[in-house]
Amino acid sequence: MKKAFLVLFFPIFIYAFNLSLNSGIENGKPYSVLQLSDEEEFECVEQLLAYDTKRYVCMLNDGVLPQIEDTILPLMDIKYKKQDGKLFVIILPKANSRLLNISSELYNDTRAFSSSSSISKHFSIIIDQSLKEFDPLKPNGLNFAPDFSELLRPSIGALDLNMAPIEGMDSNDIDLYINIKRAYESGNYPVVVAETKIAIQRHPQSLFASEFLLYRLRALDKIFEKEDRFEDSTPNSLVAEGRAWMRKFAADENYPEVLYIIARAYLKDGIASDAKYMLDTLINEHERSKFTRLTMLDYADYLYKNSRQKEAISFYENVLYNTGDVNIASRAALSLVDANIDKEKFEDAKNFILKILNANEKFFMNDPARAINLAGVFVDKNMPDVAAKIYEIIVDNSERNSPFYEVALKNIGINLAKLNDVNRAYAYLKRYESEFKYNGEYSAEVTQALDALFFELKENNSTKLHEHYRSLMDKYDSSDIGKKALVSEMALNFNERKYRDVLSYTQKARDLNLTEATNYLDRAAYELARIGFINNDCQIVINLLENYDVDKISLPQFKLYECYFRTARYNDALNLAKSHIKDENLEDRVEWLVNLSKILYQMKDYEQTVQVANEALGLGAGVEYSDPTPVLFDRFYSLLNLNRIEEAIATLSAIEQLRGQDFKIIEAYNAISEYAFGKNNHATVTVYAKKALELQTRVKINVFSPKLNLLYATSLLKIDSINEALDEAKYILNMKLEPQDRLRALNLISEIYIKLKRYDLAREHLNECVGSNFNSPWKSSCEAQLQILN
Repeated sequence: MKKAFLVLFFPIFIYAFNLSLNSGIENGKPYSVLQLSDEEEFECVEQLLAYDTKRYVCMLNDGVLPQIEDTILPLMDIKYKKQDGKLFVIILPKANSRLLNISSELYNDTRAFSSSSSISKHFSIIIDQSLKEFDPLKPNGLNFAPDFSELLRPSIGALDLNMAPIEGMDSNDIDLYINIKRAYESGNYPVVVAETKIAIQRHPQSLFASEFLLYRLRALDKIFEKEDRFEDSTPNSLVAEGRAWMRKFAADENYPEVLYIIARAYLKDGIASDAKYMLDTLINEHERSKFTRLTMLDYADYLYKNSRQKEAISFYENVLYNTGDVNIASRAALSLVDANIDKEKFEDAKNFILKILNANEKFFMNDPARAINLAGVFVDKNMPDVAAKIYEIIVDNSERNSPFYEVALKNIGINLAKLNDVNRAYAYLKRYESEFKYNGEYSAEVTQALDALFFELKENNSTKLHEHYRSLMDKYDSSDIGKKALVSEMALNFNERKYRDVLSYTQKARDLNLTEATNYLDRAAYELARIGFINNDCQIVINLLENYDVDKISLPQFKLYECYFRTARYNDALNLAKSHIKDENLEDRVEWLVNLSKILYQMKDYEQTVQVANEALGLGAGVEYSDPTPVLFDRFYSLLNLNRIEEAIATLSAIEQLRGQDFKIIEAYNAISEYAFGKNNHATVTVYAKKALELQTRVKINVFSPKLNLLYATSLLKIDSINEALDEAKYILNMKLEPQDRLRALNLISEIYIKLKRYDLAREHLNECVGSNFNSPWKSSCEAQLQILN
């Protein structure tokens, strides 16, 4: 059996009456249960129509319920009608159905009976294709309600694992505490969460109550490092539990740690302001606690990830230079290493990492994978001394079968070779050969490094050639041999399509002013630009074009234009489009005119935009498969900017005919409405604002509301369409509005009521406006109108 549920709520029922719908599927057939309830009794009747069709009518006091829209659902239609102070709810089922009077709660009564009365506070309507709609004839006789007054209601206390009632509620808490502590120390955090919940329930008065709660907070904190929720717990609920702990155990020595855990939960939820409040509390009240420093680091990490690097770095430096805990200081220093790497300040990064290497080198063993990646960064930036030291720490503090031992041992020798520390490099590389004689993953690379140490000159193996060329480049630098090694290395990388590796030698090639090397740079940049177009990565393409002499004519021209436009290289885009508007291919020429219109509008050259748009439309009309219609929008907005509204309206009509109805047309309607409103052309506003609002409703968006609604209603008032203006104003007031917009709407509807000489209603809305706590010119206008009326 497969079930699905859908619950519909009608938020207009804000008083006693409630209507809700539960829907689902059972055995492939849909069903629905409609619930109607009120604090006061009301009447629901079943009416049998032609062909055994049913209709249900429920009658309630109208009260202050607002206007309700009819609802069409798969299994029923719900209609509403107000008449003579009554609200009629009419339900038209589309399948078998029954009306049930839910007059009692069985769990709360000693007598059970079935009521057929049409008066109740609660009715249910069941609609189900499988339902037997009409009961067979019931036998005549008395219908006594069963009486259960002699029976006791069932009740059971807490049970232990053997299903026996628990009596001594404050026993065994020591064993529980030990088990929880062991589970936490072994990293089994889900077990900690479950066990602490049991412990808290069984032993609320235990001496270990604070520890139970604390271990629960600790475990959830660890879980939320990787997960967004755990069972029914979220970072938000962790905050609530943490605050409850603080209120109950305000004098506990672990108080700073709980503040730290709460701050981390806030950061997990992205609530930085509350996390900062926790941090400020720690700084002001627990300045010397290690958790204050840890909170500062977590808060700094959050700031850094959210583009507030300057503030984050300030916190890192504060912790680094003001903590006595070497591990916390090392963490701060490592964060500063990453920050400087991001800014490509590798010398500064090196200085910070040396602080860790000199004072707390085993800190890197907390996360060997990160240490390996960090070493790789320094290798890439030609700082093999730092990389070799990191690799050496990993080797010296790891077992031979650990995941990073082999790669670290290999990299020590290779990086020492780059440092020309030949004897030590040779010793480590030979050690690798000895320890991984039969199963070494990097045996070939180690062999190549050993060959490079012995200056093997003749080599056909590509990998060995790379090592050899790099060794020669490091050793001979700008001498003739070094220059030849550089060109050979770049040529080899280019032939292997390692174009980024070719560009990694950009600065060196330019410093040496080598024509052949520069040629490889430009060719590699061209190939990477082509790949950039394939990957739709315009930033890479533009960076390459601006830093290398790339053959732009051979690149895909339309994609090149798009990249110029997307990266705001508007002059380049303009020049490229102009160079193609006379292309022989007419379809291409139309597209280039469209592109030229687009860039001219972007550069606010509205006269030229209109001229080019006209040319594109004229040419496109005679070219099959071409699509010049995008220029209609450029032409429309340009004409508005040129105050040529009649032509703009004509263009908009063409857009409506050619483009159909889409979001861009709604934008255009909104633009012309705002323009016309600014020119006091209220008749035009009412035409296009209405179109925009109707189209918004059809496509189910409200991007331009309520501003557009207000323009529309105001313009209706200006042209004396009072009743329509009133309807729109009422509609606006039923929206969820910002304070400024609500004050404006209240001011507007008051003006309408004044025109209608409905001064009582005008005063009602003006009083609401004047009573607002939000100050704006609209409130001042309300005050002025209210003074006039009074």
